[in-house]
Amino acid sequence: MKTKIFDIPVYLGYVVATITILFGIVLLTGFVFQYVPAKLRITFGVVLILWGIYRIVYTRMRKRMQETEEDGE
Repeated sequence: MKTKIFDIPVYLGYVVATITILFGIVLLTGFVFQYVPAKLRITFGVVLILWGIYRIVYTRMRKRMQETEEDGE
C-alpha cells in the first residue's frame, strides 16, 4: 500500500468545504449582509452549508475509492 504524504486535492477539498460551511453559518447568523432580505440570506446560508457537507462526503468517497484502487494493484 502506497501512502501519500501530501495529498493536495484531498486537503484542498476539505479546506474549501470548511470555508463554505463557515460562510454559510455566518450568513445564517446575520453578521454580514444585513441589507439583504432575511429569507434570501437564510436560504443562501443553508445552501452553502449543504454544499459544504456534500464536498466533505464527496472528498472522503473519492479518497476511499483511490485507496481501494491502489490496494487492488
